[in-house]
Amino acid sequence: MPAETIFYYRKLGQNSLFPGAHMSRVAGSGQLFKQHQSLINMPDPRHIDLRASLLDPFSRFQVKTFQQLSRLDVFLLADLSASMRFVGAYDKRQALVDCLLSVAQSAHAMHDRFGFVGWGQGIDASFLMAPASLQQGRVSAMAEQLLSTRLTGQGDNILHVHRYLPQHSALVFLLSDFHMSLDKIKQQMQGLSAHTVVPLVLWDNIEQGNLPAWGLVKFSDMEQGQTRTLFMRPKLRQKIKQAFAQRRQQLQQCFRTFGCEPLFIEQGYRAELLSQYFLQHGSRYAL
Repeated sequence: MPAETIFYYRKLGQNSLFPGAHMSRVAGSGQLFKQHQSLINMPDPRHIDLRASLLDPFSRFQVKTFQQLSRLDVFLLADLSASMRFVGAYDKRQALVDCLLSVAQSAHAMHDRFGFVGWGQGIDASFLMAPASLQQGRVSAMAEQLLSTRLTGQGDNILHVHRYLPQHSALVFLLSDFHMSLDKIKQQMQGLSAHTVVPLVLWDNIEQGNLPAWGLVKFSDMEQGQTRTLFMRPKLRQKIKQAFAQRRQQLQQCFRTFGCEPLFIEQGYRAELLSQYFLQHGSRYAL
């Protein structure tokens, strides 16, 4: 996989006992000094600090403790409903696959476990990698299968996705066009409250009002299987643009209520978008 498909994310402070590449709240065998503790509380004479012990007013032996480098689970939860078949300025399905390969490779580069849950008509076992693991062999096969599978169903099945995640905190990328009710999104975010969520909103400029000023335009609701033809005019085009702008604000407010910032992907997936995202919002993901 080309290097430009990899991004790097800042890690949460984890309680994981498994070694990895990032800072943990757990004291362990890392190299970064954490704090001093008395020999009674931390019976490890190998790390006795003589200078700190001499300065202790109660004449207690002081032991250096270090932050353990830990590993966490990284999940991509992906919308596989019919609306993800949309092809406009870019192919949403291809963007989904590019994101899958990128997140999996990035997790592997950070020695993290990767998992995937796709939802559409339901939860298809063919697109389920849970629990997360260090094995990367299945990801490429799943990506190829996604490109050839007919995506069906509605995005409302998002409500069941959180059941496949671990009880402990994970880093979760939630990818969808979010063409569903805000109530459904809020219910899902409540189900994901134990995790750190990065919402990835796949939109397309053609969907958002990149429309002609005049002429007949056919609109398709892929999830409902309905098509409607409208006579486009400047006033209607402006109304559509305003509706998308309002929807953007609603999604931002919805996700911010749960402490996360959505990333709108409007010209296809690129790994540098996530790199910039974590640089800009990294404080949200480094406790």
